[in-house]
Amino acid sequence: MDNSGDSSTHAWSTPVGAGVAGCLGGVILLGGAVLVSNDPGGSVLMGIAGILLVGLGVYTLVVRPRLELAAGYPATLTVRGLTGRRSYTPDRVERIRLLSMRRVGRRVGQLEIDVLDDDAEPVRPNDGTGNDGTGKDGPRDDTRLLVFSRWDLGTDLISVVDELRAAGFHVDDDR
Repeated sequence: MDNSGDSSTHAWSTPVGAGVAGCLGGVILLGGAVLVSNDPGGSVLMGIAGILLVGLGVYTLVVRPRLELAAGYPATLTVRGLTGRRSYTPDRVERIRLLSMRRVGRRVGQLEIDVLDDDAEPVRPNDGTGNDGTGKDGPRDDTRLLVFSRWDLGTDLISVVDELRAAGFHVDDDR
């Protein structure tokens, strides 16, 4: 879901309705845990499930937007987590991959972004052979892996990948 009003900025996050539904479902489970207090095992399990569901709902409401793209020169990719926001320019992003895998009889997508740590040297331009000058295949040792699903971004991952590619980020995708 594109939650932005400006066409040069795109933001993606879990829909608000999903967070509210998670909070309400958790409260209902907590209420049910109190109502079935004559069954201690069931009450404890319902209570734990209710607390986890409320936590997930609060998390989805607090961590918004989860991913934000500000177009410009250079484009900036901002990721929001519980510890705050971190922004990355294309030279701080080593790799963006769109993966598609089979899970329980259906295809599930996953967006992986390898970003460099704050103290790492920027990515050197690729010479077209897949070699970024590190002498190794695959990600460098000083990267962090960020993984997003459709749940995290609230939209089809292909549209997110298309926006990232249009903003100047190099994207590997297996579709």
